[in-house]
Amino acid sequence: MINLTDLGTLFGGLRAAVTVADEKYHIVFMNDLAIEHYATRGGETLVGTNLLDCHNAESQARIREMYARYRAGDLIPTRYHEDKGNGCGESILLIPLVVRDQFQGVAELIWSERPDLVFEE
Repeated sequence: MINLTDLGTLFGGLRAAVTVADEKYHIVFMNDLAIEHYATRGGETLVGTNLLDCHNAESQARIREMYARYRAGDLIPTRYHEDKGNGCGESILLIPLVVRDQFQGVAELIWSERPDLVFEE
């Protein structure tokens, strides 16, 4: 089971929006930046809700596929980028959380980035 105190210690001060959902898709943690990022969708009131309820049918299918992949042992994080215009964008990284070899959920990290600071080829 995910320890909420540990999540606060790990992600509380990170300069990325962090949302954690457990293995049953329930949102169990949001740091301050995530609460701010999702303010128009409910902010802190999202804690305790179902992650799938926050997404359309296509996104729900992708989330279910990702969870199935993680449950099957393929623990490679999922990453995508959303272009926000003006030369900036957001990177989203979904990291499987594993405790004692058991899939426990997913941490979503979102941060803004500028193309001139990205060193990937």
